[in-house]
Amino acid sequence: MKINLSHEFYKFAHRKIPLYGILVLLVLMLYTVGTSYKMTPSLLSQGFGAGQWAIIIIIAISSDMIAMEWRNNTMATLLYKTSHKSILYTAKFIVLVFYSFILLVFGIIFSFILKTLMVGSKFSWHDDYHGHPLINALFLNMGGTMIYLIFIVALSLMLILLIRNNATVIIIGLAIGFLGSDLSNLAMSAFPGLKSILAWNPLNMINIITQLSNNEMVTVTHLTNSELIIANLVYAVVFFGIGALLFKKRSI
Repeated sequence: MKINLSHEFYKFAHRKIPLYGILVLLVLMLYTVGTSYKMTPSLLSQGFGAGQWAIIIIIAISSDMIAMEWRNNTMATLLYKTSHKSILYTAKFIVLVFYSFILLVFGIIFSFILKTLMVGSKFSWHDDYHGHPLINALFLNMGGTMIYLIFIVALSLMLILLIRNNATVIIIGLAIGFLGSDLSNLAMSAFPGLKSILAWNPLNMINIITQLSNNEMVTVTHLTNSELIIANLVYAVVFFGIGALLFKKRSI
């Protein structure tokens, strides 16, 4: 496992895509600033959209990580060098989760810089936001996003092995990111008697990126913070397990 993990980190670090991901995140955060009607505490607590943009970036990178190696016929070499496919798959998963964390760290750094340049002293990081200092709300939202990114990495890897089409996986990921919460709310509104069951649907999981700093979101998700965290991690384990099985069964 240690050797596979070392190789995966080395390969990933020597690709240009990790740097591109960070630069794209900065550009998209600037886009959020430029298209926002006005600066609000909510926008600051979300790191100028850093969490939402990081999700989209990770979906694209996760699906490409495996698709590229099958496309370039380098996966066969990797599989011949390891005795267990599941170990190789796990190493790729760990690398992507680690990069997700790095991406969010840069998102936080960019948030502080943009706040200083664009907002100045208009809002203080110590201002109250739903019962939390604004800076705590930012870290809570980024923490929630990190949990959701574990979910989304597992889902993306599973989908690319299931569908085998990078563009399709990205489109599905974008649909979940932009429409998932609304579709989940629509389903629970349409069947109010089943809210307690429908609340656990995977589309509802994305709300963790805002709920940890805003307890009012409980009325939307119908799940407590701890339930939402556990559900995200359980889904991640399930998707990871299915992905590992698909990877193991896929022929060279």
